[in-house]
Amino acid sequence: MSKIPSTFLLHFIHKRFLNAISTSTLPLPSVSTIQFLTNSCALSSESPTSKGRKLQFDEKHIQQYEATIGFLKSHGFENSQIAKLVSRKPQILQCKVPNNLQPKFEFLQEIGFIGPLLPKLIASNPFILLRSLDSHLKPSFFFLKEILGSDEQVTVAISRSTRLLTFDFKGILKPNVDFLVSEGVPSRNIAKLFALQPLALMKKVDRMINAVKVVKEIGFEPKARMFVYAVLTRLSLSDSNWKKKIDILKSLGWSENEIFTAFKKYPLFIGCSEEKMRDVADFCLNTSKLDPGTLITYPVFFKSSVDKKLRPRYKVIEVLKVKNLLKNKKIASLFVKGEREFVEKYVVKHLNEIPNLMDIYRGNVEAEAETKSVV
Repeated sequence: MSKIPSTFLLHFIHKRFLNAISTSTLPLPSVSTIQFLTNSCALSSESPTSKGRKLQFDEKHIQQYEATIGFLKSHGFENSQIAKLVSRKPQILQCKVPNNLQPKFEFLQEIGFIGPLLPKLIASNPFILLRSLDSHLKPSFFFLKEILGSDEQVTVAISRSTRLLTFDFKGILKPNVDFLVSEGVPSRNIAKLFALQPLALMKKVDRMINAVKVVKEIGFEPKARMFVYAVLTRLSLSDSNWKKKIDILKSLGWSENEIFTAFKKYPLFIGCSEEKMRDVADFCLNTSKLDPGTLITYPVFFKSSVDKKLRPRYKVIEVLKVKNLLKNKKIASLFVKGEREFVEKYVVKHLNEIPNLMDIYRGNVEAEAETKSVV
């Protein structure tokens, strides 16, 4: 494929375009694809692709380019989306509409990607247009449907991770699923893993095997509801990061047995950053004066924001304690209640006795100052 010389472009433009074309206008049928890419999509033969190579347009294929872009435009693609497609995968311009693009678009629409969902899907993963419909896209879809149960659930999963439709399902996805099945993980829990984090099932099979081995040794049963959360957490961390998280918790005074006891209650907490772990531990032990065992009982604390959730609730709790309005002596449980329940039972309920309690909860400094004598 030869690169178009600048002299040809100048002559081409002079002969066919007497009027300037705004970068925001749509290409007319008589406007060449090259001109469209240059003016409307800010691309030219000198534009780099995602891999750093220069785009190369052949004047012999202008009609092919126009047909492809016209097809994309007819399905709602915006100029910016077309530019993104071409810059990432220039070969898409050479896809023939009747034999390639049309059947794929019809299939994607049939499974639920209609309206703006279709351009969004393809713009986020242009490789979809380069995969074989019959030997990859359809088998991938039906493989996912067998696990997730419906077209709607598959569409949701693909929307969350578009790679599911183009990933190596024969070499990685299916072996991972088959392994989990062989370990006794219920199909509903495997579907949950897809829903929670599809990328987890795109890890190499040996990593999946190791993750399952680790969580089983900790005491998780494959049929248990929390098993997939534990596997997901372990898969998200390299061996070195997993060890680092354990060491951080040990530095906070936890034994390994306590760490894994908390992990069995709420596996996702080990995925928190070191800074988050230390901030939450400092707040709970030094500010709220909670018992050290509280964090082991409620490891979900580590997923809560100190400034947005824990500290505001602490201020309310302290006011209620001083006013003798707090009947629930299990203070730790109040930190993990749902937002609506906490506000209704521990803020709104006591506004007659403490009118500025909502201001205290919201972090109003003046209101907080007014209650210093109370707190």
